[in-house]
Amino acid sequence: MMLDVYDYFKKMQDEQIILYFKGEITDSLLTSILQLIDDKLDKGAEDTKVKKKVFNILLECLQNIYNYYQHQDNDNPKYLSAVLMIKKSPEAYYVLTGNYMKANRIEKLQTRLDHVNSLDSQALKALYKEVLENTTEEPTSDTGGAGLGLIDIARKSGEKIDYHFDVIDDAYAFYSIQVKVVI
Repeated sequence: MMLDVYDYFKKMQDEQIILYFKGEITDSLLTSILQLIDDKLDKGAEDTKVKKKVFNILLECLQNIYNYYQHQDNDNPKYLSAVLMIKKSPEAYYVLTGNYMKANRIEKLQTRLDHVNSLDSQALKALYKEVLENTTEEPTSDTGGAGLGLIDIARKSGEKIDYHFDVIDDAYAFYSIQVKVVI
């Protein structure tokens, strides 16, 4: 399908990019990004609940990226790069993140994402409680956590998580998600 250039530019005018970042995620950078977004959301005229949802989803997305980096066994700086964008349209905020991951982890993550996306709000709540209750000292995710991040993102946004995997080579892929928070 051919992209209508007028519609594309109209859509771009209707959206406001609040933050765009590309680079390596560090502990101090996380703190700075979260403070910056908190300040920008406070200046907006949005409902407190919407601001809280956007902030909490951003926090969870950044924690997922950071936790992945802590468990990565590659020194190649190319694979330590991540992308973060927060944008606002008249009807919603969008939190977009992307990072490199081991290609052999795609199937497991995709299965998990599909499962989370298949659940309604009540089922997500039940799964969240189940994972919390069954958390032992043995981690359930590849990054050493309990695996609550994606469930929490879906619960807080009330929307499906839009995701994509771009295979780079036999060893790596680029994983991106977009989370919509309706205003």
